[in-house]
Amino acid sequence: MINTIPKLLYENEISGVLDDLKVQYGTLTRKGYIYGLIAIDQDAKIIAVDSRFDRKLNYWDLSSIGAALYGVARQGQDFFEADALEQASIIYNNMMLYVKSIGTVSLSNRGNREILIVLLTDKDVNIGVINLQMGRFALKIRQLIQKSGSIKNTLKMNESELKEHIKKMKKDIFSDKIGTIS
Repeated sequence: MINTIPKLLYENEISGVLDDLKVQYGTLTRKGYIYGLIAIDQDAKIIAVDSRFDRKLNYWDLSSIGAALYGVARQGQDFFEADALEQASIIYNNMMLYVKSIGTVSLSNRGNREILIVLLTDKDVNIGVINLQMGRFALKIRQLIQKSGSIKNTLKMNESELKEHIKKMKKDIFSDKIGTIS
């Protein structure tokens, strides 16, 4: 399991907003525990993680599962003839994976990207409070993405470019051990 997170993902302005969301949730409710928050796009490209993200968690897998959950929920949107999907969650034992769309970001010639927030929490977290907070923080996150050239470049990457980007990030973390990581 990869449990080292590149600084690029937890030392950016968006991770600061995720930190604020997490701290304010704790201050407001003092109920439940948030293991981690991740900002991703609909294809599971990671934009940011909160700086106190539980290092025992595999953020790569969580982003993939979160994007997949959102994709399945979007399929259900057609089945239920709903105008829009707001959120999706799954609970296993005492852990809840919660995904919420906070809107889209325009990437000019590459179209729009849906921005998602993925939370891994215990089942005692008050999702209503989280939703209210996301309403407050969503605009700020989207604005920060729009003004960040490096994040927009990451979101524009196709699959092969993304693989090279991930390989470079792994090399930065593990330096000479890169041959042992698939």
